[in-house]
Amino acid sequence: MSHPITGNRRSILIYSLVWLMAAVTQGVLYLYVLHLHLTVVIADSLISSLMFGFLGLLAWYPTRYIPFQRQSPVYSILAHVVAGIVVLGAWVLITLVLLNAIFAYQEDYIEFLNQTLAWRAMLGALIYLVLVLIYYLVANSQKLQERLQQEERLRGMVRDAELNMLKSQINPHFLFNSLNSIASLTMSNPDEAREMIIRLSDFLRYSLKHRENEYVPLSDELGRMKDYLAIEKVRFGEKLLYEFIIKGECETFLVPTMIFQPLFENAIRHSVYESVDPVTVRFSCTQEPESMKAVITNDYDPGVPSRRGTGVGLQNVRQRIALAYKEKGSVTWSGQDSVFTVTILFPRIYL
Repeated sequence: MSHPITGNRRSILIYSLVWLMAAVTQGVLYLYVLHLHLTVVIADSLISSLMFGFLGLLAWYPTRYIPFQRQSPVYSILAHVVAGIVVLGAWVLITLVLLNAIFAYQEDYIEFLNQTLAWRAMLGALIYLVLVLIYYLVANSQKLQERLQQEERLRGMVRDAELNMLKSQINPHFLFNSLNSIASLTMSNPDEAREMIIRLSDFLRYSLKHRENEYVPLSDELGRMKDYLAIEKVRFGEKLLYEFIIKGECETFLVPTMIFQPLFENAIRHSVYESVDPVTVRFSCTQEPESMKAVITNDYDPGVPSRRGTGVGLQNVRQRIALAYKEKGSVTWSGQDSVFTVTILFPRIYL
């Protein structure tokens, strides 16, 4: 924790101006109330005020290293009393020595100096107390800022851990389904099984490659989703159709990696599996200056009972969007007129 005054130039300037104003105030009092000589006024005011201003900087260190304990304040108070005595003693001693050396020939002023010693000490003690209180406020403010920064770092670490956990839920689920599909094709159609293995390896390579990279351009993400749909199309043939409507400005928009895979998986699981007619899965996006809206739709037959699921896919995506964008993004879904629609709002991020 750095010194709150010497740590930056602005604080040094303000602190110096405060003590310069104190010296001017003292000088005006000496000149117009006590009617001292101008030379005495200037020397006494500057030496006593600026010297205390310098020594007042030292009050930070007992404040910094002697935290005030509410449960047992006696130790803190005694420590500050001792520190205050040291600072005040040094100030009074140095001031007296310098002024005596300068005005040794002016007996009237030396007598005045000795007579004002008590009130100088009391005023110095009051100023020292004010400085200590200010330093404590500054120290508590700095500690609060450090605590807030630490909490923010911890929240970021928790958020990253939650995101990684949510990512890890996707890959095993998808891998399980894909391996089942490959297993079913190895005997009936080895060539298609081989094609699925190649596409699956490309897809998993992408997933592993970007595990530490939270955001990728939309074009990269949809490229891998097309691989995924191509894998599933080997299984379902003409039952699965897909369409992508991507405007040029959307392609470079950054999105979380693997964010769409559970949505396409849900579309296939809850529509293609149950349908005897072709099902079209559509992806479209529109971009605003500070956001992008992505829409995924798929046909479904409301009269056919859907496969039972845990609902982890949609909830997973919703949680990832909430964590990645700190509640600024959104995920909504609805089913109407035999079309299931998922809409995601992506706020723009700047890496």
